[in-house]
Amino acid sequence: MDTTPAATTDKEIWDEIRENFRVASALAKETRESMKETDRMIKETDRQMQETRKEIERMSREIADLNKRYGGLSNELGKMVEDLCKPAALKLFRKAGIKVDHLYEGPRHMRKEEEMEIDVLFCNTTEMVAVEAKTTCYKKDIDHFLQQMRKFKTLFNLFAGQKVYVAIAAMRFANGADTYARRKGLFVISPTGDGLFTLESPAKRKEF
Repeated sequence: MDTTPAATTDKEIWDEIRENFRVASALAKETRESMKETDRMIKETDRQMQETRKEIERMSREIADLNKRYGGLSNELGKMVEDLCKPAALKLFRKAGIKVDHLYEGPRHMRKEEEMEIDVLFCNTTEMVAVEAKTTCYKKDIDHFLQQMRKFKTLFNLFAGQKVYVAIAAMRFANGADTYARRKGLFVISPTGDGLFTLESPAKRKEF
């Protein structure tokens, strides 16, 4: 009996070639579709990133605009507090035994990297009161003001020989900031209504 394998015919060879070509064509088509989908996803991602950048830029402009508007508004309100309390404060300090008779508005010192500005200074020849004006006063404002005042006589050496007291004036004191200020030795100026102000003295005056 002959067990030799039958020779491969030309038809079988061409059938195998055609099958391999079909498989290769199918894989190539699948690869092209996959590349198209990848390209679509890349374009969609790029579009989303561009939209995100535009949204971030828009929000940045809005934030900058709000800071500009409300920062300016805050400054204006602070100036209004100064203007309202100045006439009353002079009388109130004199009544409290500090015979101030002169007023400096917004004295500023700038030297190299050091800068300091006082909202209002009431003074005479031997003593003065430095006043910080706020629309709303918080405890942190008190701490910051006292920290700034530690360098007052160094920067404003014209007043180095005088007693310097401190006061805070505000339309509103948040979370007990007025009580906190008095405990720290500050005078507290606050409105009572109808354009009037009151002065509350600390038990022990902070002196610089």
